[in-house]
Amino acid sequence: MDIIMEFYDKDVLKNIIAPLSLRPKKVIYFYDKGMEDMNVFTSLRKCLERNILGIEMEYYPVNISTIGKIYEKLELHLERNRGQSVALDLTGGSELMLLAGHRIGMERKIPLLHTDLTQNHIVNLLDEKEVAKVKPLTLEDFLDARGARLMGESHKPPEPERYDQIKTMARYIFSELPKWKDTCNFMQTMVAQASSEDLAMYSKWNIRMKNGKAVAPIQDMLEKFQKLGFIKKLNIYDKNVSFVFCSQEDKKYCINYGVWLELYVYICASEQGFFNDVKLGTMIDWDSYAKMNVAGNEIDVILMDQSMPIFVSCKLRDADTAALNELLIAKKRLGGWYSKGVMVSLSKEKKIHTGTYRRAKELGLEFLDATDIRADDFGERLVRVIKDHDLVDLKWKKI
Repeated sequence: MDIIMEFYDKDVLKNIIAPLSLRPKKVIYFYDKGMEDMNVFTSLRKCLERNILGIEMEYYPVNISTIGKIYEKLELHLERNRGQSVALDLTGGSELMLLAGHRIGMERKIPLLHTDLTQNHIVNLLDEKEVAKVKPLTLEDFLDARGARLMGESHKPPEPERYDQIKTMARYIFSELPKWKDTCNFMQTMVAQASSEDLAMYSKWNIRMKNGKAVAPIQDMLEKFQKLGFIKKLNIYDKNVSFVFCSQEDKKYCINYGVWLELYVYICASEQGFFNDVKLGTMIDWDSYAKMNVAGNEIDVILMDQSMPIFVSCKLRDADTAALNELLIAKKRLGGWYSKGVMVSLSKEKKIHTGTYRRAKELGLEFLDATDIRADDFGERLVRVIKDHDLVDLKWKKI
């Protein structure tokens, strides 16, 4: 196939799936002449060129108010590219664009393509035959096409050899949240009083936070951190305590209250071998063409299931409506309709069917709570809830 003609769509996936899967020599986009932001095509070009060497890209405005005008523009470019194999993608675009495209496809007998991400294939609508399987996409493909960029990770993903010790510590923390809250507050206060490069820590057993509240660590938890290799040289004496963080990354883990659930979800997802890509603590600049570097959302965990992104929000507490809305916005902003969202909360939301849990279901978000997190098969449950999430069933729900 030499050329694919695309109707530009606000849902970025619809603009890139067919070209990246079929790898034509040229892609021609037709867009609403009322559009003003031409950076969208700079973004699409970046995405295509990074994946397909030497690909050409063109884009033309069209009056989308009349089928006739759209038809004329399509006809013009078919004539300009006479002699080359051309297909028209009817996955995106407005209703009148699709009608004009169908009309010219039937008259000219050119392939009319449609991408079904729920089935991971591209079909020719004229004969309903499969043209190709959908190419698995990376997070970078989405960011390029969306005009966004990865600004880094809030936490460095752990090496596989550390998975077991982190999971063991995380499970201990999940079962002792009050102890973890006191110990984390203590460590945060102690670290704030030292140099950022220091790994060796020394403090009185009882210290005061900025708000004046007294705080002390829990000895059992400090000993657990040492046993599992996050701190060393622990010494408790005369109402004083000293120890050494094993690394700067371990130091970050020990002063971040919520990171343990993010790490746990990341590791369990990675170990399943089901996802094409797993990202931890992803920070995104939603407008890479702005002159300022401003991070938008930090998404706790992003999973890729073939070409579909799954956004996971992790809360080491009860979830609330604000957290659900934040997850929904990130999901819609980057993935559009072809994406999924999962809230993972160390709460009893599912068990007692709280308003938050019911709201999550209304928004089309999946929910895993403390019962799931503490289960031995949490990774399998995560995969299962994502596989069972039916996008087609959600199509007619008010979200």
